Amino acid sequence: MSFTAPDARVWSYVIEATGKFSESGVFVLKPDSLYVRAIDPSRTAMIEFYIPKEAFESYEPVAEKTVYLSMEDLSKILKSAGRSDKLTMSFSEDSIRIEFSDGVVTRMFKIPLRLEIAHEEIPSLEIEYPNKYVVSGDVLHEALASIEKVGDVLKVSGDESTLKLESVGDLGEAEVILSLERGVLREADVKNPGFEVSYSIDYLSYMKKPIKSSDEVVVMVGSDLPICLELRFPSGSKLSYYVAPRTE
Repeated sequence: MSFTAPDARVWSYVIEATGKFSESGVFVLKPDSLYVRAIDPSRTAMIEFYIPKEAFESYEPVAEKTVYLSMEDLSKILKSAGRSDKLTMSFSEDSIRIEFSDGVVTRMFKIPLRLEIAHEEIPSLEIEYPNKYVVSGDVLHEALASIEKVGDVLKVSGDESTLKLESVGDLGEAEVILSLERGVLREADVKNPGFEVSYSIDYLSYMKKPIKSSDEVVVMVGSDLPICLELRFPSGSKLSYYVAPRTE
């Protein structure tokens, strides 16, 4: 079973980010798609990376297969991905072969499957969100990067035309306002204006690199609900990242 993805760096960013909150993850290879899923042991954060078959240069699952992996081990390898590298991963019963190729030089790695790795069932979340905002990946990346160092709490609030991100901590406060009027928000579908909910900012900062590499992000949020960042990539791939609200 193997696949070749045209952009190795997107995979590097996603696996690196996942490894910051979860030691292990699961690859689910199906005939028409591949899923990468992981959850924080405290169940604060959860990720699902969906890649349709059409997004790969080649995709050859013989049958449906589930593989549990160490995100730390995989991240160490994928960090070496270059700007123009393609990624090929081949799965056997006891190991994974990883290849990077820029069309001239091919680099190969092989890591054993850690069959004893601890894992838990990852729930399927079906949440009806009252508020959805669409913003470019670049804009959301810059917004988080500009305020993340100020505090450890991210307050998210908004109305029919604006989304406000506010960092609060011992150092002080910082905020970014994204609005439809200024063309920063691409879309806003808000049924619960005036909401405000807080999250640990570190968990959102983990996703900065994947966010920056995405075409657009749908920010889904509501009072007392986990925030969901749905990252959409030009290839048709989609990453859904959930973070539970802070409890004081």
